Amino acid sequence: MKADAYAEMHLWNLNLDRLIRVLQRLETFSICPKQEMKAYEVRLEEIRAGFNADFAEAMASKERADESRFQTQRVAWEMKHSDDGQTSPNE
Repeated sequence: MKADAYAEMHLWNLNLDRLIRVLQRLETFSICPKQEMKAYEVRLEEIRAGFNADFAEAMASKERADESRFQTQRVAWEMKHSDDGQTSPNE
């Protein structure tokens, strides 16, 4: 289902937010230089942006295909019912 894909993307972004917060909190322990921690954070944001963009493009393609398919179905239904002398749902 489409909702499942969007739910998974929400979880992906939520978990990345949490991971970035962990990195920010680890700065206080001086595990790595602050600049290096910031570089990890920026890299995660870069990965997130690319993945979200790819996901959005893929979903947009699927939505356009669905739109076309449903439009074809609607037009066929309207033509069939106009031949029967019935009105379409838009009238």
